[in-house]
Amino acid sequence: MFIAATGLTFTIAVIAPVLSVLQCLAQATRIYRTGAEGVSLATWTLSVFVAEIWISYGVVFHVPAELYANVPFLLVASIVVVVAARNRDAVRRAGAGYASVTALTLLSSLSGTSHHWRWILATVAVVSCVVIYLPQMLVTLRSNDLEGVSVVSWSLALVTGLAWALYGILIHQPAVWLPSIVMVPSTLVILNQVGRHRLRGRAFAGSYAPVLE
Repeated sequence: MFIAATGLTFTIAVIAPVLSVLQCLAQATRIYRTGAEGVSLATWTLSVFVAEIWISYGVVFHVPAELYANVPFLLVASIVVVVAARNRDAVRRAGAGYASVTALTLLSSLSGTSHHWRWILATVAVVSCVVIYLPQMLVTLRSNDLEGVSVVSWSLALVTGLAWALYGILIHQPAVWLPSIVMVPSTLVILNQVGRHRLRGRAFAGSYAPVLE
């Protein structure tokens, strides 16, 4: 039983990082093809912050999977921010946001140097994941144009959230699985709204208009 659990933990530790990277690549590809309409720059800037803070968490709390996942995730999330910012002529705003979240990461990471204050780093890491998808969810609920939002990206986000929840349970790290309580429902709302938008577009464009992309 222990061997099986260990094997499952290792498998998820490999799969979850790959899914995280693919999620970003799918969204970046969609923006290149159709533009960034409906894409929340705030969510992807928060994604950069999440990657940075969880890299720090992985080092401090000795969770190697967080390093494997978030180093490449940081790189590809940064690509999405740059692509979306250029598409919207918001490079300065995106640069300021990037600098701000990086500064906050550094301040939060300092707490990890003290055993008594590590809870601050863990709290910031959890909260960052809890709120990461909320800006995108709000955009999808308010906007009538979601052409730039990738269904593939958010489908991968859903699977990734579930994978991290299971991984956190298996390694007995509440900070790893707790964010999924909000992330997974938020992702479902986003997928529902974007899916409805695609179906409406398909009705106007013809039956051959793609829904899943």
